[in-house]
Amino acid sequence: MEKTKIDWCDSTWNPVTGCLHGCEYCYARGIAKRFSYEGKTLDAPSELQRTWVNDSKGSGAGNHILRYPVNLLDYGRKVPYPFGFEPTLHKYRLSEYTGKKSRNVFVCSMADLFGSWVPDSWIEEVFKACEKAPQHNYLFLTKNPERYVELISNTGFFVKAKSNMWFGYSYTGKESKQWWNPDYNIFASVEPILEPIEVPHCKWLIVGAETGRRKDKVIPKREWIEQIAEDCKKYNIPLCMKSSLAEIWGEPLIQEFPKGLKK
Repeated sequence: MEKTKIDWCDSTWNPVTGCLHGCEYCYARGIAKRFSYEGKTLDAPSELQRTWVNDSKGSGAGNHILRYPVNLLDYGRKVPYPFGFEPTLHKYRLSEYTGKKSRNVFVCSMADLFGSWVPDSWIEEVFKACEKAPQHNYLFLTKNPERYVELISNTGFFVKAKSNMWFGYSYTGKESKQWWNPDYNIFASVEPILEPIEVPHCKWLIVGAETGRRKDKVIPKREWIEQIAEDCKKYNIPLCMKSSLAEIWGEPLIQEFPKGLKK
C-alpha cells in the first residue's frame, strides 16, 4: 500500500508487478530495476533469507509467485522487485487494504494485470482481495483490453465485477484498440499523447504528457489538448488532466471525476 502523486487516485497497490509489453516510454521498468537487487534480478535461493518462497510452478513461463517479502542477507532489507520487471504475484500484499479507510486505489501501477502472460488465477486472486475490502474504489488499467472481453466471456469471477471497480485501457492514437461495455465502468487513459486523437467512448478520460528524458520524447501540442477538452465537454465525459500537462495547458488544470470517484 503506497500513497501516490498520481493525480487520478489516492493510493497504488501492487499485488502483481512486472510487464512484458516493452514500451519505450515505460516509467515502471526503471523503478523496478532501481529497486531490484543492485539493478539485477534474483535467480539463486542462496542470495535470499529462508523466509522467501518462490512458488512459480504452474504460473506460466517466466512468472514468479512470492508468498513472503524478499530480504537480502547482506543488506538486511526488503527488495520490492527481486525479479526486476519480470511478472510476479506478491501473495503477501493481497490483504494490504483490508480494514483501511476508503480511497481510490490504482491496482497494479507497476504491472499490466491483464497482459496476455498473466494467469487467470492471479487476476481472480486480486478480485477476491477487492471483494474483501469493498470500501475502496479499484481502478485497473491495461494496454490489452481484449483480455477484458476474454475474461467476461470465459470466467465467472469477472462477471461479478462490482460498481466500485473501474476498468481502464491505454489509448494513444489511431492504432490503439478501444473497448466499450455498458455493464462496466470503463475509462480511457491517453498517456502519453503522441498525436491528435478522437475521444474514445468511455465514462472518464485521463490525459497526460510523456514524462522522463527519453531521447525521442513527444511533446504534445496545445491544440491537441484543446480538441480533447472540447470533445469531452461535447460528449459529457469527465476529463482529468495530469500534472504533466501543466506547462502546456497552464493553471488550473481540468481535473474532473465521474460520480463514485469524486475526491
